Amino acid sequence: MGVIIMGGRFKGCKLGTDTRGELIRPTSGKVREALFSSLGERVVAATFLDLYSGSGAVGLEAVSRGAALAYLVDGPPQSFTLLKANCAILAGKFPETKARVFPVRAHAAGFCKEMREANRTFDVVFADPPFADDFTALKEIVLSLVSPSGVAVVQYPTRNPPAWAAEADKLRKYGESTLAFWNAETTVPE
Repeated sequence: MGVIIMGGRFKGCKLGTDTRGELIRPTSGKVREALFSSLGERVVAATFLDLYSGSGAVGLEAVSRGAALAYLVDGPPQSFTLLKANCAILAGKFPETKARVFPVRAHAAGFCKEMREANRTFDVVFADPPFADDFTALKEIVLSLVSPSGVAVVQYPTRNPPAWAAEADKLRKYGESTLAFWNAETTVPE
């Protein structure tokens, strides 16, 4: 199974994926299109953080659509291997591809703590954890990593919304997936 970049300068590029064991659930093309349509020009020249990257399709699509740099974060070895391979595919075709891969679990306090201690924030933070994960702390994690003028987005299962879903600035439902958006300018982390 493959994932295709939907827009931008890498449009049509096929990325690998590996759904064995349901460890990686690629964000569908329909949801990616909706995400980038909602983000619009905010992606251009942005720093983009893709937590729970899986295949890296969302972060690499951000670069394709003009993001200055994408950080792709996922911890399981299967995901990390796939992320490196997909970055290599694009780098082979487009040497200017700007993506960095981090082999850590997105919920890992170490990664988030390291970013906060470095005062590192991102213009766009996107998180799409496995739907079986505990989403309780996810809102605080993404808001702690977004820049003061940035936007944070969490994809969650429509059938099982987290308690904080109603607090989002905007919700967009696409079948089994819902996107929750927070504009950092209007949201103060608790």
